[in-house]
Parts: sequence; structure tokens; C-alpha cells
Amino acid sequence: MAAPKVSVVMPAYKAAAFIGLAVSSVRAQTLQDWELIIVDDCSPDDTAAVAMAAAGGDPRIKLVRAEQNGGVACARNLGNSQAAGDWIAVLDSDDAFEPTRLETLVAAAEKTGLDLIADDLLLVQFEALMGEGKPYLGQPGTDLKPVDLPVWLEGNRAGIKTPMLGYLKPMVRREFLLRHDISYVPELRVAEDCWFVADLLACGARFAILPAPLYRYAVRPASLSRTRGDNVYTLQRSVYAPFLKRHAGRLSATGVRAVRRHESALKTAEAFEGFAMAMRAKNLPKAAGWLASRPQAAAYLTRPLAARLERLAGRLGYRPRLRVG
Repeated sequence: MAAPKVSVVMPAYKAAAFIGLAVSSVRAQTLQDWELIIVDDCSPDDTAAVAMAAAGGDPRIKLVRAEQNGGVACARNLGNSQAAGDWIAVLDSDDAFEPTRLETLVAAAEKTGLDLIADDLLLVQFEALMGEGKPYLGQPGTDLKPVDLPVWLEGNRAGIKTPMLGYLKPMVRREFLLRHDISYVPELRVAEDCWFVADLLACGARFAILPAPLYRYAVRPASLSRTRGDNVYTLQRSVYAPFLKRHAGRLSATGVRAVRRHESALKTAEAFEGFAMAMRAKNLPKAAGWLASRPQAAAYLTRPLAARLERLAGRLGYRPRLRVG
């Protein structure tokens, strides 16, 4: 049997209530040369049964069961190891593809010789996945926007006032992934997409963003991207040294500066998050300690006022534009 053009990898955990729509959106693709690999990350509910019922016996869809719950990074690595397609696309189990997504991205990437391509997100309410939505980046036009490592890291830097690029769902050329032995950092429970793409770019991947919003991104009332009870910035601190060591001699001076700038911004955000968590716990000495360790974090105290001013500007018709290339 010939290898498919695209392998879609779908990690799933406690997704029985919504995974059927995600599976159906893959089956509805105008590009039919795909396989769907559903990775059940030890769900305690009927995720696997619901997913395979939605598959309807389609031989292009297979279920892989993780031996233990390892989180989304581990689940994607497992799915990628099973993939046979020329391209690997990720689809979260609570999201969906627009029908033309795979066909559009493959055509654009292969025409321009890309190793990595992403589109805009269509933000929709979790309770109405197939309803009306609004673009996340909202870039005008149809031209591809090139992205290199400095642009990517700047677009994911803590404290920026433009949409984080790390929420995008890129499709990657599998041969490039294998040649450079790149995988998701398994220990990461947040920002795993950011550093997966950063590894690809550090290895020389050609990446661009297509402005069309073809990925339906379900916005939940409480974001799952945050780990409750933990300082989400502290969870990422261990990434930088291994990244710089792994790519020593490969990064340009501009690339190294981008990594350091990203790390500095994260430490500042970490200090403010630690301060805020200590204040909520009414631990004033600990809160003061966090600000003393990183005085520049005090600038975050102005954010509530800044947010109100931004909302006012929005009502007056002003919308900041995101620069991606």
C-alpha cells in the first residue's frame, strides 16, 4: 500500500464528548490521500470507542494506545513515530479542520519548497465547534509570510501584545523531521509547540504562514494551556540550556540573541506570576521576594490599565497588526 500524502496525528485524552467532530473533519477533507493516527493517552472514558465509531471502519484511521499517560508532547511523539506520510499535521481532539485545509497547505508548501507551513486559526466557541468564528492573526492578503527562528521566538516571547505564534498548528515535512531527529520535548506540559518548531527552524527548516484560517480552534472558558497550581513559566525554564547546547555552532549570533531575549522575558514573566500567586495566597514576604528577584517584573502591574486602554482602542476601530516576516 502506497504511503499517504499526509499523516494526521491526533492526541486524545478524556475526549469522548467531542472527538467525533475532529475525526469527521479529517474524513471530510478534499485531499483524500491521508491517514489519521489517534493516540489515546490512557483516557479513563470512552475516548477510543467514540473515536473509532466516528471512523466508521475507514481503513485510513488507526488507534494507538499509549502505555501510560504522558501528556500531549509524548502523545505526539508516539503518533509521529507511527506516521508514514510525506507530511505530518497535528489536530487536537477538540478542534477541527476546514474541508480544504490539507489540500491547501500541501499545495502551498510543495509549490514553494517549504519544510514547515502553518495557517491562521479560526477561533470558535468550544460549544459550537462548527459555528461562526474569527481569525486569530487576522492577516490580510494571501501571500505566504516567511518565519525564521528570531521571528518565531519574538512571536512567542512572554509579554508581547500581539497573538502568540505558538498557538498555530504547523504541518511538517516528515523527511526533514527524520533527517534531523527532531521530536517534542517530552517533559514539557506547556509551550511544547513553540520549542518543537524552534528546533526545526534551528536546523534550517523553511517555514511560512498562510493567512487563510483553515484550522478551527476551540476556545474553552478555562484554557487548558495553563497548568493550574503551577507557575507556567517555571515549567519552561529547563528548555534554554539544552536548546543552545543542541544547536551549538548552528545558530547565528542573531539566533542566539533571540533565544536569550526569549529567556529573559520568560524570567520576568515568571517573577510576576510568582508574585501574583503569592499575593493570592496572602504570602506577602514571598510576593516581595519575587519582585526583588526580578525588579523589571513590576512593569506587569500596569497591565490591567493597559488592557482597559486596548479594549477602548478596539472599540474605536484600532487593531494592532502582528509582524511575521
